[in-house]
Amino acid sequence: MRALGLVVALSVGTLSFGCGPATQTTQTPDTEPSGTATAGPEAPPDTSDPFAVSDLLREEQLPLLKGPAPTFNEAALAAPVKGVSAPPGSCDAFVKRAVKKKPTCADKPSTLAAIDAAMNTGDVAARDEMLAAAESCTGIEPGFVRALRIELAPIECGDALAEPVLKAKPAGMSGSVQHTLVGQALSARLARSVGTPPKLTGPFDKKKVLDFTKNTLFPWFEEQKNAVATLSGQGRELGSYGKGLVALSSGWAYLRLVEVVREAPIPDEFRKDPEVANAYFAAVDEKLEPTKQNGRDGALVGLGTMAQAGVLQDERMRSTRSLLAKMYGGRRVDALDVLVLPKIPDPEGATVEQRLAAKLPSFLAGILLDPNSAKDPKMLRSLLHRGVPMPMRVALKEGEASLSDEARLLYGRARLEMGARYWRIVDFDAAVGLFSKVDKAKLDDRSKLVFATALALRNGPEDVAVLMLKNEGFSPKFGDVRALDTLAKGSSDQAVPGTASFDAAVIRQIAAPRDADAAYWEKLAERYRDAASKVTDQNVKYEADERAKAAAQTAKIKSSSP
Repeated sequence: MRALGLVVALSVGTLSFGCGPATQTTQTPDTEPSGTATAGPEAPPDTSDPFAVSDLLREEQLPLLKGPAPTFNEAALAAPVKGVSAPPGSCDAFVKRAVKKKPTCADKPSTLAAIDAAMNTGDVAARDEMLAAAESCTGIEPGFVRALRIELAPIECGDALAEPVLKAKPAGMSGSVQHTLVGQALSARLARSVGTPPKLTGPFDKKKVLDFTKNTLFPWFEEQKNAVATLSGQGRELGSYGKGLVALSSGWAYLRLVEVVREAPIPDEFRKDPEVANAYFAAVDEKLEPTKQNGRDGALVGLGTMAQAGVLQDERMRSTRSLLAKMYGGRRVDALDVLVLPKIPDPEGATVEQRLAAKLPSFLAGILLDPNSAKDPKMLRSLLHRGVPMPMRVALKEGEASLSDEARLLYGRARLEMGARYWRIVDFDAAVGLFSKVDKAKLDDRSKLVFATALALRNGPEDVAVLMLKNEGFSPKFGDVRALDTLAKGSSDQAVPGTASFDAAVIRQIAAPRDADAAYWEKLAERYRDAASKVTDQNVKYEADERAKAAAQTAKIKSSSP
């Protein structure tokens, strides 16, 4: 049987599938970026103002706040797909949730109060019961609270919760909400795909592994791959957020399938012969490449949708992004995660809207809350914890001239966070633009640290898709850390110099050209050693020390190379 075409002709015989290479390649601090190098060596000393912005800033293309709303057709959920397990029994508690007391909520303010009361409840079951009761409220669009319940429930329960509402659609439920519910349902089914793979116990002799691969693992792989492809196809006709959820989850499922295959057993005799094993693993990876590319493409579409929605916190985004980074270690998808920034300010939560902004999933917050409320610094403090939805970003753009300095700084921080998640160049430029419009005399050193980081990250790739698909070297303008270096020299805030020094080193490492010489890496090692001597956080100190050693080792290897 050649179900995957993973039949590798080797001198010792024919066998298919296997776990990953005996020595896996991971991205380490001294891993050179792949692609064509364009970034040059560190710039010579520059005496100009490192915080000055003289070139044009890119702007995010956003719709008009008062423009026509997008239209959506009616949406229906297809039948379950073969190979995907049914929702687990634990979902019954959510689907059959009994409502003991219904709130009085005939208008939007009272409905918001009911949702707020539920969101402030720590117990999951009690919260879901209160939200189930709020589904009868008439102050907001029908189906919205069900979508919220699905977002807060275990991911694998989405279709079990969405299906009853989609089958008996309440009057007035818009196509937009329908598309969201269908997307959530398909995302749940994808989360249950590629479940527990078949296992083989040792010893792993050649005949035993071949039989297992041919008769058990291959059929399972084909069934799961077809299931993911079918579910992914069902999501392509959805709009906006629903389509993005399906793309994100299908990306995860494809990549997880590749991961499972790589972890499958191989004959013990293969492990004893590195040459045979390496040839085998190379052939397996080549045959898995189409599935891996499907996962990459789905993940990128999904991440793009999450970026447009302004999402900073989402488990589906986190897990898919993590797998993408693992599968494509040299593409630096998560390279900015290590950056250290001042703690995000706690939300004040003085009003119902502010409390909801800090707790609601970003896409739903953008539907429920008044976009113009984002101009209030207190609301921005809340939004920073989950993300700034597109309607809020539109309102902030249209009202930018009237924003207070506090609002500019908070929104600038939010845009930097978004840029770091999704490598979006417009987010870094937006952060720079917001900070540059505040009088420098009013900036404390922690605000300057955020400003300096945004300046250093400008002129990178357009977004994560360009980073992944083109995999080119960075522009010579990327990685200008002069502002960070200025802060690293001293500050009245004890935490700033070390943090600035560490972040500058990380960014210079990302900017390293492929052919960077020994001097470049030794300079990088010096940067990390300097950061380690200054940082106050012991975890960051350890990271800086380890990266310094790795950079020094790379410099040593470079210097000894012909």
